[in-house]
Amino acid sequence: MRTGISLGVLCLALAISAELACAENWLQGQILENYGGTKKPAAGAEIWIVNVGNPYLTQADGGYRVLVPDAYRIGQTITLFVKRKGWAIATPVGGKVQLSKEFTSDIVLSPEASSEFLSPAQLGKLLESLPEKLKNQVKPDGKEGEADPTQVVREYATDHGLPEREVSVKVEELVKQYEQSGDLEKQCLASIYRKDLKQAAARCEQSATRKVDVLKKKRQEVESLSKSQFKSDRSVGPSFAQQFGGIIRVSTPGKATPAQLEEARRQLIKLTEEVVGEFKTTGDTHYANYQFDQALKAYTEGLSNVEKNELPTLWADLQWLIGMANWQIGIRTKDAAIQEHLSEAVNSYREAQRIYGKGEFPEAWAVIENNLGAVLGDQGTRTGGEAGKRLLKQAIGAYQSALQVRTKKTLPVQWEQTMKNLAQAEKTLADMP
Repeated sequence: MRTGISLGVLCLALAISAELACAENWLQGQILENYGGTKKPAAGAEIWIVNVGNPYLTQADGGYRVLVPDAYRIGQTITLFVKRKGWAIATPVGGKVQLSKEFTSDIVLSPEASSEFLSPAQLGKLLESLPEKLKNQVKPDGKEGEADPTQVVREYATDHGLPEREVSVKVEELVKQYEQSGDLEKQCLASIYRKDLKQAAARCEQSATRKVDVLKKKRQEVESLSKSQFKSDRSVGPSFAQQFGGIIRVSTPGKATPAQLEEARRQLIKLTEEVVGEFKTTGDTHYANYQFDQALKAYTEGLSNVEKNELPTLWADLQWLIGMANWQIGIRTKDAAIQEHLSEAVNSYREAQRIYGKGEFPEAWAVIENNLGAVLGDQGTRTGGEAGKRLLKQAIGAYQSALQVRTKKTLPVQWEQTMKNLAQAEKTLADMP
């Protein structure tokens, strides 16, 4: 059941949104190359926020600045990607950055073949990526039990120029530690590596469910502090107040201070990301195991724990995933359920694009547009007649739109994928009676 957002939390969310929208926010810092402990500026490296795109080329001092879309919230985790031949991000691990009010973050690169990428922290991120990467192994004619985690490990070794055997041994050691851990999330990842996807999904779902009550209590705490702060703001005249973020605020005995509210809200964002992330992992694991109904259930449960106004991109991510699950169900089911699930997929993708618009999130928008083309094409093929032709024309339009971002020069692999999809849709339309 969806949790309704209260007036107190809504006022807080609107205040934060207004504060973020009042000016452009640029994440800034330096990209440095690590030469055996000596760090030097990485000039001419490309950097962008994953799902945003729009690469920035670093200056001679390694300095960079990337525009952070308004849909991101302070305290939220974003992922940075740096393109630099022979180098990879060592710090922060996985390129994960928690946005601070200062909007600053330095990045350290290490040579791809560095032993640093055999550390527990780096390999832990590799294990965390398994559910998402295994989804990419799903095939139209595939079946339960075909996921191959070792392929992901081999790809990691190849990408970093590391000996496959050494990577496998280190991963095996870490997996054994995870199996002996009391942490359900780690046990889930270990089970994924062991190809026991049903047990993995059960453990991740159990971990997420246990945290839901904690999340609800934290949301109530933020609501209470917000109401207390709101009353405090209204209880004094402006002559006694201190300006804070465009709102008149004052510290009053027994009332919440801005710092208390800010910290509680940061904890709420972190906890929401954890809970939603574990439901996502549950869904991804089911998805990789061709259990698409169960994946849809997990994604929907994750969606029930995040409000669109609080964390718009997290909400959009789940809509995106719900669209993918409905698509997979739609192309594998029968009769009226086909159109029901495919239509739901289209609706969910379009909901995601309400946040991931072409202007601020061209990379994500183009991926979803490509996905829309696939769903509309499948709808058209299964519908037939004039209605089917109209749907196929919409699919062709979606692929053509995606190619506005997925160009041969900037995203050659994605461009080739969409071009193939476009050609197939055009052929299908031409062959229809």
